[in-house]
Amino acid sequence: MKRNFAILVASLMAMGSMGAAQADVLTVSGSVATLPGTTQTFGPTTDSSYVSDGLSIYDVVGNSSSASAWGNDHGTYRASSSGSGTFDSMSRFQRSLDVVNNLGGDASFALNFFIYYGGLYIDNYYGVAGSGSVGYDLKINTGATNLYKSSAVLDSSGNVSVVNALNGASLSSSGSYHSYSWGGTYVTLDLGVLGAGQSKTIDFDLVSTAMGSFGVESYACGEWGYGEQPVAFAAVVDDGYGGYGGYGGGTCYRSAYAGGGLGDPNDVSSTLPPGGANFQVTGSLLNQVPTPASLPLVGVGLAALGALRRRRR
Repeated sequence: MKRNFAILVASLMAMGSMGAAQADVLTVSGSVATLPGTTQTFGPTTDSSYVSDGLSIYDVVGNSSSASAWGNDHGTYRASSSGSGTFDSMSRFQRSLDVVNNLGGDASFALNFFIYYGGLYIDNYYGVAGSGSVGYDLKINTGATNLYKSSAVLDSSGNVSVVNALNGASLSSSGSYHSYSWGGTYVTLDLGVLGAGQSKTIDFDLVSTAMGSFGVESYACGEWGYGEQPVAFAAVVDDGYGGYGGYGGGTCYRSAYAGGGLGDPNDVSSTLPPGGANFQVTGSLLNQVPTPASLPLVGVGLAALGALRRRRR
C-alpha cells in the first residue's frame, strides 16, 4: 500500500514540474585585425532561432586573422578565433533567456546545460621571435549575479591560466607546440524561487580570443615542394599561380600560429548536444496543493487505493 501511495504522490508532483515558458535572443559578433589600423568587425547578428557569422583577413606581408561564431535555440553553439604573425581576433556568442513562472504558484527553477569540448593551440614550428596567446571566457549571469564562470588562457611559453577547469582539461607541450583541451561538461544551476508570473533573465556569454606579435619570415615559394604550404603565406610577386602551393616564383611567408575555440565544431543548426536539448529549464512548485482541475485525479487515485485494500482483505 505504501508503494502505491508513493506512486500516486509522485504522479501528482510531476504535474507541477512541467517547466517554464522561455524566450531566446541569440547574438554573434567579433573582430579581426593584423597590423594596427586593419581592424574589421562582423555582427552583431541577432535572431531567435539560429545565428552565424565570421570573418578572415590576410595581408600582403604574411599576417592573418580569423574569427567566427554561431549558435541556435536548442543549445548548440561555438566561438573560435585564430591568427598567424601579428594579429588580434575575437569572437562572441551570447544568449539571453527569459524564464517565466507559469506554474500558478511559487516554484523553484533550475537550468541544465552542456558546455562543449574544445581546445587552445599555439604552434611556433619555425621558431620565429615574438609571443602570443589564445583563450576563452564563459560566463552565465542573472542580472548582477554570476551563476557560473570558466576561463582559460594559453600563452606561447606553454603556460596556462585557468578559472574553474572543465572536465578532462589537460595541458600538453611538445617542443614549440602547446595545447590545452577539455571534454564536455554538464552543469545544473539553481535559479532560485520565482512567484507566479514572475520572470528572470539568464545571460550566457562566451568569448574566444587570439592574439600574437610574432616575426614573419619570407622565402621564395619555389623552395617548397608541391602541397608543402607554410603555416602562414601570401603572394607578393605573382608567379602566374598566385604565388601559392610551391609552384615556384613569388614570395611566401611563415610564422607562428595561435587559435582555439569552445563549442560544437559543426555549424549545423539541426545538431543536438550530447544527451539532447541544451539550456533546459525545469521548475517545481513549492508546497504543492492540488488545483481544482487535478482533484478528480486525486479521487481516482484514492478510489484505486480503496479497491486495492478491499482485495487484500
